Amino acid sequence: MNLINRIMGKKPKLGLALSGGATHGAAHIGVLQVLEREGIKPDFVAGTSAGALVGAAYCAGVPLDDLEKLFLSIAWPTLVKLSIIKPLALFDTQPMEDFIRKNIGDCEFKDLNLPFAVICCDIVSGERVVMDKGPVAPCVRASAAIPGLFSPVEIDGRLLVDGGVVDNLPVEHLSVMGADFTIGVDVSSPSKRGKRPENPFENLLAMVYIMQERSTSLNRDYCDCFIKPKISQYSSWGFGDSDKMIEEGRKAAEAALPQLIKFMPKK
Repeated sequence: MNLINRIMGKKPKLGLALSGGATHGAAHIGVLQVLEREGIKPDFVAGTSAGALVGAAYCAGVPLDDLEKLFLSIAWPTLVKLSIIKPLALFDTQPMEDFIRKNIGDCEFKDLNLPFAVICCDIVSGERVVMDKGPVAPCVRASAAIPGLFSPVEIDGRLLVDGGVVDNLPVEHLSVMGADFTIGVDVSSPSKRGKRPENPFENLLAMVYIMQERSTSLNRDYCDCFIKPKISQYSSWGFGDSDKMIEEGRKAAEAALPQLIKFMPKK
């Protein structure tokens, strides 16, 4: 808690960081459902990749039950198409941007119910880029643009890709936003240690896992409350187990509630 809030006896501001992790992002929904059930509402949210997608919907006011139904019915053809014109990646994610707009509206960050930040990476400079102004949908799409797999997104002259390359668990940025207490929810996949990639796709994913793992481990210590759903047994590139991952998110959040008692409304 910062000094001013401590002196004034004010309730600390709560920040929530949602990590990337491809389809493992379903577990974020389960975590949010438990927090909402207990009346725990973050004051600030920051998300990377899948965490940016779930975070944008949450901050836009999409009911969590509706968000759960979306994850249970979604498939990759809804989000991507083969990249044909000037391909910098295998797939074009324009359908993902359209999907986001369809479900949260053609809104800007200033229109959201909660302060929200999306983490991206400038593929040219390698810089970490925080997006919190302008239209939401293209920023979320950029944050999920895994280099080589999904097309980068140009915004304000910058070519942006997956924020997981530089900051997969953006808990540190929550302090910049004004948070006194931070929750980090990590749904990233562990690297497949000991298994040799057998094709270019597996080779690319192994690289992504390593980058996410290193980025997340660096930021874990910044969390006042760290939540890690047990979902490594499920594929992070298929939606078939979304219901199981959502349930694991609920279990992990339940286990963390003793650390969050100060944010629960008095009954």
